[in-house]
Amino acid sequence: MTTLEKQLEASVRMTELYKPQALAVVRPGVLAANSVGTLRFTPEQESMIRDTCANGASPEEFAWLLEVAKLRRLNPLMRQVFFVKRWDTAKNRYVWAVQVSIDGMRAIAERTRLYNGQDEPEFGPVNAKGFPQWAKVRVYRKDWDRPAVGVAYWGEYVQLKDGHPTKFWAGMPFNQLAKCAESQAFRKAFPEDCGGLYTDVEMEQAANAQPIINTRVEQIETTEVVRRPITAHGDDSDEPTAFPPDPEVFERLSESLSTIENSIPMCQDYGSALTLRALLGSKAKQSPLTRDIQRSRESGQLSISQHAELGKAWQRCNRQVEKLEQQFKPDLLASFVDADD
Repeated sequence: MTTLEKQLEASVRMTELYKPQALAVVRPGVLAANSVGTLRFTPEQESMIRDTCANGASPEEFAWLLEVAKLRRLNPLMRQVFFVKRWDTAKNRYVWAVQVSIDGMRAIAERTRLYNGQDEPEFGPVNAKGFPQWAKVRVYRKDWDRPAVGVAYWGEYVQLKDGHPTKFWAGMPFNQLAKCAESQAFRKAFPEDCGGLYTDVEMEQAANAQPIINTRVEQIETTEVVRRPITAHGDDSDEPTAFPPDPEVFERLSESLSTIENSIPMCQDYGSALTLRALLGSKAKQSPLTRDIQRSRESGQLSISQHAELGKAWQRCNRQVEKLEQQFKPDLLASFVDADD
């Protein structure tokens, strides 16, 4: 068999399901989604979704979260939908909710077969810091004469930390605000399909006005929170928090990283390594897990030391996955050389 034939055979193997060991690792795109009806998952896939996307949810909560994803035909493993835990001020407790990504919203619109594209986003005046006042997006339907228009205002959607825009909003203000406007336009254009769905970017501002709980007198206050920089070896002793760190959040995130780390020794080929990388994320590209860790830290659900411990576990997994990627990475140049020459 020539080297080229071996490379082709390896490419074919990458489209097949892996064995259920090692996180029940599966290839992207192999989930059993029907062209119509609901999305279906195998028991192994449901277990992986629970471990990586909803670890800490009760059986009843997870059943509801997964049912919403199935009915909406949104795949958590493809980052079309997120299962998040937020503080509900009215209920005075954490609640689980479903949030879609902008890619998930686009997928829903495309499946209606009425989606007819959209215009490039428009932006309002820019302030001295370079932030736009508003963003506008027009979404078109094939059976409508006029577009559905979504308008998002900076002051209503920007996520703040210590009174300043967070990293993503400060670094990509136009992109973030445009996503909010696009989501609005999709809900207007496709109310039966997108109604009641909100993207993760839209809901980031929900953390802005969370109460501060004084653990000494068990009394809710509204004092502005000032945080210390996160260090590799954090100290929680004097850190003010928006509310006490949630031990379930730390346990859930720790278990997700442990599941990935325990799966690394079972990785046998490049496709498995890529799947682990997608779950773990990288320094250049976040995964749902790393995004969850960051948001939990920013909202006060993780203490400094908990965040540092998760960071060490992530670094340890990252080094091992990097070795797997180098070990199994196919030699693309060799594919152009016939081994018989």
